[in-house]
Order: sequence, then structure tokens, then C-alpha cells
Amino acid sequence: MMKTLNRTGSNTAWLRLLAMSLALALLAAACGGGDDEGDDDEGVDTEETADAADGDAATESSDPSEGDTESDSDGDAVLAEPDEPASGSDAATTLRAGMIGDEASLNPYTYITGFPGWNLLMMQYDSLMQIDGDGIPQPWLAETVDVSDDGLTYSLTLAEGVTFNDGETLDASDVAFTVDYFLNNSQSRFSRALAGVTGAEATGDLTVDITLEAANPSFPLSTLSDVPIIPEHVWSEVTDPENHQFDSVTNVGSGPYVLTDYAPDQSYTMEANPDYFRGAPAVDELVLVQFADDTGAQAAIRSGEVDVIFDGVSPEQVPLLDAQDPIDIVQGPEFSTDLLYYDASKAPFDDVAVRQAMSLAMDRQDIVDTVFLGAATPGSAGWIHPDQVSFNPDVETTTDVEQANGLLEDAGYTDSDGDGIREADGEPMSYELITPSDNTLRLRTAELVSEMLAEIGIGAEVTSVESTTWEEAVWPGFDIANGRNYDLAMWGWSAPIQADASRVASLVHSDPSIGALNLTAFSNPEMDEVAQALTVEGDPDTRLELIGELQTLFAEQLPFVTLLYRDGAYAYNSEVYGEWEFIAGQGIVSKLSLLPAEARP
Repeated sequence: MMKTLNRTGSNTAWLRLLAMSLALALLAAACGGGDDEGDDDEGVDTEETADAADGDAATESSDPSEGDTESDSDGDAVLAEPDEPASGSDAATTLRAGMIGDEASLNPYTYITGFPGWNLLMMQYDSLMQIDGDGIPQPWLAETVDVSDDGLTYSLTLAEGVTFNDGETLDASDVAFTVDYFLNNSQSRFSRALAGVTGAEATGDLTVDITLEAANPSFPLSTLSDVPIIPEHVWSEVTDPENHQFDSVTNVGSGPYVLTDYAPDQSYTMEANPDYFRGAPAVDELVLVQFADDTGAQAAIRSGEVDVIFDGVSPEQVPLLDAQDPIDIVQGPEFSTDLLYYDASKAPFDDVAVRQAMSLAMDRQDIVDTVFLGAATPGSAGWIHPDQVSFNPDVETTTDVEQANGLLEDAGYTDSDGDGIREADGEPMSYELITPSDNTLRLRTAELVSEMLAEIGIGAEVTSVESTTWEEAVWPGFDIANGRNYDLAMWGWSAPIQADASRVASLVHSDPSIGALNLTAFSNPEMDEVAQALTVEGDPDTRLELIGELQTLFAEQLPFVTLLYRDGAYAYNSEVYGEWEFIAGQGIVSKLSLLPAEARP
């Protein structure tokens, strides 16, 4: 017997359970950017993606104390609707969007960040499933998704009549090719998304079986809703993607938009695909204008140079922009994170007492109130967002400067010369704290973090650097095998990393094949053991227990300090276009926002 995942109807409950049980969903439904901040996509995101560039945009989350959640008729927790649903014109000839930074040529091997890189990539490509506004994966390229009872085989039937934007038919052989290609060319992060897949076989023109080595309840969200299907007739000619000189010929997907022009560090132009299989887009032309920082983007929307800003708007700018007609704001919870990273492979950060003291010194609520004006949720010491069903309520997150100082004293870190800075092995505990210059919220957060660390005798000199410099210091070449070159750093991951709670293993495991995102070089045998078990456990209840155990260990060992989860707020000109779909946990930058309502899942 197989379980079937339909687009609507009774299977919604199964999908929801699946999503929740894996912490996949944001409460009752979701997944909810990019990698990835630092995220490179992953979601940069670089989604894994570190939402590096993001201004995160990687932003994202709601404060449950303020009523952002509620219960549905079945007693399940569900996300409240965005504070201000988008509204305005339902179609546009040309839409000009402001974005921060460059995302290269936007194919699966070249895009940079989890947000907005992956989001823009998926304007051109489709995945087999597509998350809906609640963050629930729904069949998309695949009309039906059947799962075997043992959870090892996904049998998919593709929609009929789907073509790539060069006119070639998309069929089951392209799906099988995509799986094989990413598995055999691991320079793309999609290879990690497909880890655990043993093979894909086209069983007919429109039917394909994907087999897993172990049941993975998060597969619909983490893989089927994430991996772009690429055309075999194009990519079979790209035999060495790591060294390939890409040009526009590889930007061939089945998505609603076609990249027609790219001016590095300036702009992208995408034209609508009128033959898109879910319906012609509501916006004919999408022009992405690049800015160096959020100040430039905000000035541009005020002057009418752009019609929407794809990066989140800072809290203090929300009322100012909202007051200027015809600019409106759409808001909602997102799952991107703001984190304090340290190189845990070297002293004194290899000492758990130092890490615990630094966490205790952080007044997370103060950062939320001071920097984000309340538009964020204080971070859990156990990493998982408090609104997720996988959140372990036994994990306590405490601010206690006195206890922090006591921990350091007991561990032998004293201030022998009375200058306010402790010493470790005779050297002052003073370090550089790097943060990206194009992210003002993160810079302000870094300044507060520095002040809080000073209260426990640890010096942190905030250094603002260009995003590329910052990324190269924390995640050289987006490969942890390249090591790291920082002491302290502000960092963040885009929503997909937080939305799928099981991905915590990738952040903490000392084996790079599992801990591909372990940018702090953290190592702890007990956490490795639990994380390893999580990667192979198929039973949803047991997985939930393992995730809860990992949160407890996370709060004790502090691989890094989770400061907060941001809310998302996006500014747009409602006279130009207003049908923005706020996907729970991810925001508005999605193909769904640009499709007519009847084409959305």
C-alpha cells in the first residue's frame, strides 16, 4: 500500500503531520530563507546557503507571546495570517525589484546565497513539489506523489504537457537525470539535498521512482520541494560543472520566468514564460536592480525607481515606508536566524565554559527590543524556534551575567591587570567580531553583543567588512574543508535550515559528510552520536525525540549562540503590483507571488 500526497483534500492532514513531525513545518503547516543566510541557500542559504548576503533577509520569525499562533479546529497549532496581507494591482507589465548584492548567473551551480539566490533560481526552474503559503509541500511538477509503506520509495507521476522554456518536453528521464547529475557532481548544494537517495528510475514517460537508503520523513520538504529539475539535453553537455564556463544557454528551466539579461553587480531581467504549465505569470517582465545596501534600496522605492524590495525592511523603516503612498508593507513570521559564531576549534572557544558564559551574557530580548523594535523572537539556546512543534520546552535560555562571570572565574579566566579584560593563557581575551557592512541590523546587533561580552570581561571589536570578505572568513569557498579565518563573527542561516529541524545535524556533526554546515568546527562525540542517529532514523516519533535530545545537548554545549529569529517585512508599491504571497517562514520572494491566484497551490 502506498500513501498518496495530493494537492488538496484528505492528504493535507498527512502532509501536515509529516511536516510537523519533522519539524518541517512551522506549526501545522510550514517550512518556512535561503540557506541559507550565510545562508547560502541553504538556503547562503548559500541554503545551505548561508544567508550570507542576506540581509536576511534572512530575517524572520514571530513572537508567540504576541499571538502569532493560534489553534485550528483540530487543536493543531497554526500560524496566524500575516499582519497585513498584501493587496493592490493583480497584474503588471514590468515590475522592478530592488535586491542587495549579486547572485552570479543564477543556475544551480552558480547562484550564491540561499536568500534571495535560491528564490530567484526557482523563478526559472521547478521542483517536483512546491511549498504553499503555509509552508506545506504540495505536488507541483509531480501531479501525484506516492510513498511506499516502508518510506523507501517515492513514486511520482508528472504533469502532462510540461516543457522547458526552449520548447523541449520535460519528462521522467529529466527527473532521473537530475538526480544522477547532482549526485555525481557534488559542487552544487543540491547534492547534499539528495544525500540518502540511492537512485531514480524513469518507469514511463511521466512516471519515476526515487529510492532512499533509509526512510526520511522530511524528504518532501527538504528535497522534493527544493531541488530544481534540470534538462538532460542541456546539462548532459556540461561534464565538469565545477570548471565549466557557464553562459545563458544553461539557464533553461521549466519555471515561470526566463533570464534574458544579466549585468553583473547591476541588474537581471526575466521575461515571463507565457506557456508556463501552471498558468502564465501575472507580471510580464521582472527587472531586478542591485543595490549595495538596504539604504539604497529604500531610497529607490521612495523615489519610484523600484516597485518592491526583495530584502526585508528594517523595523524602524516599516512605519516610515508604510506612511508613504502608494507604498505598503506585508509582514509575517520567517525562520532565518541571527547567530554569534566563534571558532570552536581553538582556545578559548574550545572550552565549553567560555561558550556557556558567552551565551549567558546575551540578553536576547534586549537585542530584539533595541535593534528589531520587537519584530523578532529571542533565540533558543537549543537552536530550534519556539514556534516549531519539534521545540523542546525543557530547554531553558537564560541571561545571567553574574553566573557567566562565575563560570569564567572558576575556569581560570581572570582579569589579572584590572583592565576589564580577562586573560586566557596570559593573553587578553580580546577578539575581532566581523559582520557584513551591507546589513545594518546585523551591525547593530554586533555592537550590542560586544557590549554584553564586555560585561563578562571578553573584548569584541566590531569590524564591518564587505560581504564577500565576511563569507570568505567564515566559510571559505562555501566548503568547510577550507577551514575558517575568524575568531568571532555574526552569521545567520536562511529559513530552510531552521524550518527543517532535522537539519540541525548538518550544523553540529564533526564529520563533514554529515556536518557540511559546521562552520564553527564544533566537535562533541555525544552530539555526533545523536546527530548520526537522526540522519538514519525513519520513525517520526523517534526522530522527534532525537531532535529534542539534540536541543538539550545544543544548549549545554553551545556550538554557537542563537540570538534571535527575525520577522519579515517587505515594502511594495501597491499601484504597480500587490498580489504578494507570504510563505510562512520564507517571505514573499517566490514564484507563487507572481502567479495568478488560481495557479497557486
